[in-house]
Amino acid sequence: MDQIIEKYQRSSGKRIMVEHDDHEINHHKEEMLNDMAMLRQESLRIELGIQRYLGDDMNGFKFEDLAKHEEELESSLAKVRSRQIELLQQQIQNLRIKERILEEENINLSNWEHMRVMEFHNAGVEGKKLGQQHQNAMDEFAFFEDQPTSSILQLALAQPTLQDYLKARDPDQP
Repeated sequence: MDQIIEKYQRSSGKRIMVEHDDHEINHHKEEMLNDMAMLRQESLRIELGIQRYLGDDMNGFKFEDLAKHEEELESSLAKVRSRQIELLQQQIQNLRIKERILEEENINLSNWEHMRVMEFHNAGVEGKKLGQQHQNAMDEFAFFEDQPTSSILQLALAQPTLQDYLKARDPDQP
């Protein structure tokens, strides 16, 4: 009993007098009994509310009570659905933003790749032009007419590869 009184004092902030004044003791007991009755009623009301929302023990309800309960449930359901729709719209918006970012990144990568291919192609065309210019120069300096110009001077034009070109453009690449 002392533990119950102590818990009551802590939760309610009220102090029970230990003095032997019968009138004060009776007053405090009466106050405690009233508080306990109110707590029991509140607990019962909460339990009934939970049962009502769960659909348990609906036998005691009148038609009007059931209609009111149905309206309350529909209102609650509308709030839940509204929140679900709001969350789904936020997710859709976030996914659209992510889609735009990925599309932009894809376009940038495609443009970069196209530029690199074009630069490589241009480097190859220039290399062929240099090779042709070299051949023309060798033809002009033919020392012996019976010897082919390729045997007079062996110059190897190294065709640039894509790897060589990328290394020259971006020295940080391995």
